[in-house]
Amino acid sequence: MLARSRKEAGTMPRKRTGYDAACYYDGKLLGRCTKADSDAYTLLMNACGGEAARVLREYAYFSPELRAILEKAALMQADRSRTGGMFHAPKSSPWGEVQNCETLCPGVFLVSTASHGGTMVANEVAAVLSPAAKKCGFKDKGYICYEEDAQESVVLRELLDKKLWKIPDRIKDKGQFEENLNQSIRQYHPEYWRARQSGREAAEAARSTAPAKEAAR
Repeated sequence: MLARSRKEAGTMPRKRTGYDAACYYDGKLLGRCTKADSDAYTLLMNACGGEAARVLREYAYFSPELRAILEKAALMQADRSRTGGMFHAPKSSPWGEVQNCETLCPGVFLVSTASHGGTMVANEVAAVLSPAAKKCGFKDKGYICYEEDAQESVVLRELLDKKLWKIPDRIKDKGQFEENLNQSIRQYHPEYWRARQSGREAAEAARSTAPAKEAAR
C-alpha cells in the first residue's frame, strides 16, 4: 500500500518551498514572506500599537525577510510622522552649515559643508540601522551622524545591504565603490564588520535550512 510506481510518484504534486504570503502597509506591498512571518508581522504590529519602529526596538529575533519588511514599514511611518509627511533636509550639521544635501532615503541625508561632511540619520528612522551600526555614529540634535572620512562607509553599507539605497549612476565602477566601502569598514570599524559578516552567515544558514524544514512537514 505504501509503495508507489515511478509513474505514480512522478505525478504527485510537490510541496512548495517558496514564499506563500506577503505583508502590506497602507495598501502597499512591503515584501513577500512565509505565512508564519506574515502572522508574526500582524501579531507584533498589533502588540506595539502599529508602530514598526517599536517592534524593531522591543523584539530581537526576526527572519531576514520579516526584518526587511518591518524596516520598510518603519521608514514609511517615520516619513508620514513629519510635518507634511516629508523629512526636511537639515540646515546645520556637526560639521557646520550645510551647503549641499542629498537624500539617500527618507530621513537619511548625505551632507557637505565648507570644509567637511558626512551622513545624518534622523532619529525617527534609526530603527532601520543595526545596533552595531548605531555604535559607529554619534548623536547630535535629533540625528545619528557619521563623519565622511571613517564613519560614513558604515551607514552606506547598511543602506545597500537593506536595499534602501542604490549606488548612483554617476559612480561608474560600482563594484570598486563597494569594495572601497568594505576596505574602509574593515580598517576603521572591524567590530562592525565582524557583526555584519556573522549576521549574513546566519541569514544564509537560515535560508538553506528552510526548504529542508518545509519538505519535512
